Amino acid sequence: MVLPVATRAMQHTLPAERTTHIRHVLIVVLVLNVLVAGAKLGYGWYSGSVAMSADGVQSLLDGFANVIGLIGIAIASRPPDRDHHYGHERYETLASLAIAVLMTIGVVEIVESAIVRWRTGEQPEVTTLSFVVLLVTMAINGGVSLWERAQARKWSSDLLAADARHTASDVLVSLTVIGGLIGELIGLEGADSAVSLLVAATIAWAAWGIIRDASRVLTDASTTDPVVLMRAVLTSDGVVTAHNLRARTSGGRTWVDVHVTVDPEMSVRDAHDVATGVEGSLRTAVGSDTQVIVHVEPAEPPHTRPDALVAIDVYDERLV
Repeated sequence: MVLPVATRAMQHTLPAERTTHIRHVLIVVLVLNVLVAGAKLGYGWYSGSVAMSADGVQSLLDGFANVIGLIGIAIASRPPDRDHHYGHERYETLASLAIAVLMTIGVVEIVESAIVRWRTGEQPEVTTLSFVVLLVTMAINGGVSLWERAQARKWSSDLLAADARHTASDVLVSLTVIGGLIGELIGLEGADSAVSLLVAATIAWAAWGIIRDASRVLTDASTTDPVVLMRAVLTSDGVVTAHNLRARTSGGRTWVDVHVTVDPEMSVRDAHDVATGVEGSLRTAVGSDTQVIVHVEPAEPPHTRPDALVAIDVYDERLV
């Protein structure tokens, strides 16, 4: 059943199934991150490896990130209120930014530890257990990252995507730590400290990626080609022309506003049916949970002007 525009405009809460599933993913990942962080930090303290400890800090920050994510998704699932007319869905994106901040803090801590180790010249103890710990935790992190990335795509979650990227950086971090330990084992002085700086660079790059993606959401960037949207609008029954097409992505959903023109002699009831048809076309083109607001105008100047942001060939195709 296709609901009227006014009814749909009020349905801004996150679907309960999506919220529940994201929360479940974060809890599972939190437990695994705590176990991994404990193993790395424990062995890093025992062996004196700053690179291993840095890797453990990264995993511990993953756990904190999961906690922040749980708080963020809880807030994002709240319905609209007097202060947030469009709901709280962007809190999910803010939570992903908080993850990037945690990663940045970790970078600073790791760099400071590496510099101190370089100056003191302390050498870590490298044993077979060092590599066992790293390989096992790498396998766990790799599996978690792939699973979380798949869930992020399934539920269109900025938060899970950011957390998956954070966890994926752990795998690269562990690889560099293994390289550092091998360097120390064969007598390369300062290899452990040098590798910890590579660890910091890897984390910083992952944090930048999260910030970049979150900024697109917070600045109302659209992930959908506007030409695709305009084609969907113009092929709807009763639409003569369209303009003022705007789209943005937030909370796993796409929001579309558009002005359409119809026969000036059309009744209000029929014009409303045209608007409802436009909604259906856009939902078919973008996704069933797309939020659409359609403004109807008479098909006469100046309302028949073309859209300023969409290529003119869309209108040419319509006229063919």
